[in-house]
Amino acid sequence: MTDFNRSEEHQMIVKGLRSFIEKDVLPLDEENKKYLEDERARLNEDGSLVPEFKRVIQQVRRSSAKLGYYAMHMPAEIGGGAINRVGIALAYKEVFRYGPGLNVFTLSGAEGPSPMLLQLSQPQQEKFLKPLIRGEISTCFGLTEPEAGSDIKNLKTKAERKGDSYVLNGMKTFISNAADADFAQVFAVTDPKTYKEQGYMGVTAFIVERDRPGFQVGKITRSIIDDGGQAELIFENCRVPAENVIGQEGTGFYTAMGWLGIGRLNIASMSIGLAHYLIERCVEYATQRTAFGKPISKYQHIRGMLAESAAELYAAEQMLLHAAWKMDQGDSIIQESSMVKWYATNMLFRLADRAVQIHGAMGLMKELPIERVFRTARVLRIVEGTDEIQKETIAKSLGL
Repeated sequence: MTDFNRSEEHQMIVKGLRSFIEKDVLPLDEENKKYLEDERARLNEDGSLVPEFKRVIQQVRRSSAKLGYYAMHMPAEIGGGAINRVGIALAYKEVFRYGPGLNVFTLSGAEGPSPMLLQLSQPQQEKFLKPLIRGEISTCFGLTEPEAGSDIKNLKTKAERKGDSYVLNGMKTFISNAADADFAQVFAVTDPKTYKEQGYMGVTAFIVERDRPGFQVGKITRSIIDDGGQAELIFENCRVPAENVIGQEGTGFYTAMGWLGIGRLNIASMSIGLAHYLIERCVEYATQRTAFGKPISKYQHIRGMLAESAAELYAAEQMLLHAAWKMDQGDSIIQESSMVKWYATNMLFRLADRAVQIHGAMGLMKELPIERVFRTARVLRIVEGTDEIQKETIAKSLGL
């Protein structure tokens, strides 16, 4: 029987994160309110983040790393916290319960260390992985292309072996943190014949440093949340040393899929944390806002929306904990990670829509963070695999 009771270690993690955010991060929110509340203040004309705000983000990451939170999912022998997936899920939930502020940079995402980098050689781990764990540098995950998002079988970026190097040509797009990453993790076809025949083989993952000749960051791709980090990656005869291969040549697809499974649980955890935040804000607003002589929390329609939201959140949280627990047991969670990611992000989207409705006109105003969470919720149904891809994965697991 699965036991979802928090261990003493998990309780300490959540308590410590709460203390760090409230004592060190939330005061920074007040100091940098103009950047957090006004997209025009935090972005340059090209859509990139202004240097002042980037420095604040780096400050949060490094402070979190020093306390052991930023890379708590990585093994202890390389400086991580060796926390299991249930603990990571609880940590993400706690961080995002504080809403869309600087707290979201407390734990690493696509810009930070991932288990796939454990496949690097020891010298390469010293050069790339350990600085990531310390929050000193950042990275990005270069898989998506204009014609190949979830369709890994349609990659156009190629890498040709020439002596002790590979020469990369191609382009990636919608890459999170691409605008600021110190290096990119890039997936390219190295064996076109095998790739054409099998699709899942013949792709190799590479480390490509930002200053390597032939590699440039293209235009910022601005989205509905305008986070300033997404951009194109362009490779024109970019020579990369063979020692920068992640894992084995031709097995990059499996390297990518291992990270995407973990990423889907992280997205679900974020969604659950933000859902808690929304319910707390809605309860607070509904008990204070009066209409026709009494708080709107006394009206059946408002109460019903909040009751539905609480029940859906409870269901999503149990799904997440069970999937994380199964992963900790060493079980495959291909089906479960897709189920949890799909359900949790859609749950958050429904809750965000209700939160806007409960707040009425104020829910639409940028004075409150409700509309920002609504926009974020819509994005989360796309990243790390769309709703449709998750349902296709679930269908395949049913034998369809």
